[in-house]
Amino acid sequence: MKRGLAVLDVLRNADEPLGVREIARRLELSAPAVQRILNTLAERDYVEQVPVSRRYRLGYSVLTLAQHIMHKDRLVGLVEPELRALAAEDCFNAFLGLRRSNRGIYLLTVQSRSPVVIRSSPGETFPLHSTALGKALLIGHGAEQVLAILGEGLLERLTPRTVTEPDRLIAQIKTAEKIGYTTSLDENFPGLLAVGAPLRDATGTTIAAISVAYPRSVGPQVVIAEVGEIVMAAAARISANLGYVGRGGAKRKEPSHAA
Repeated sequence: MKRGLAVLDVLRNADEPLGVREIARRLELSAPAVQRILNTLAERDYVEQVPVSRRYRLGYSVLTLAQHIMHKDRLVGLVEPELRALAAEDCFNAFLGLRRSNRGIYLLTVQSRSPVVIRSSPGETFPLHSTALGKALLIGHGAEQVLAILGEGLLERLTPRTVTEPDRLIAQIKTAEKIGYTTSLDENFPGLLAVGAPLRDATGTTIAAISVAYPRSVGPQVVIAEVGEIVMAAAARISANLGYVGRGGAKRKEPSHAA
């Protein structure tokens, strides 16, 4: 089972279908062993073989399994109506994510009706330090925890505005926690603005986060502080349904300094 999951993980992270020998090389397994695993997975449509190249990619059963999980997941059920309401604001693309090790993973994405679509799909990962969603997932973690998650070295620079110094990122997250929301201003993609807020359970622990992202071109019509209030309010309602009885929202303090 462990090897089968490893094969699926390799295919999930690949940009194109892979051959048996390439999968075997990445997993440091023998080609015959990998072929047996692929044969078993193919029988249940978890992988499929491309007819021309004879290479393998993920099959439709993986999507069916993911959809089944999403339909049954309580968190997704609570968040989806809120994200759809946010996306109905025309320019907002809305997201739900959680942290897995030093990366975030999308659980739910709702695209706006705007001509500008931000394509991120459930199951895809994203960086924590450059996205509003990722920064929101780090709210509630102390400096030592953040360093343990992200490492003490310089972080990857994705745009000229990406925060790469861990100490500076930690300071921004602390400020964002006081405000109640995080921002990413051209830090993950040039021309893209995003606002996020944490979701807390009954213990007050940040278990997930939501965010909205929109193109800078709509900036004159959208005030970040106002977007922050909207996202915070949605996060507060979701957190209340998860059992969180803490503060309903933070007072705004110097929103231009939010992370």
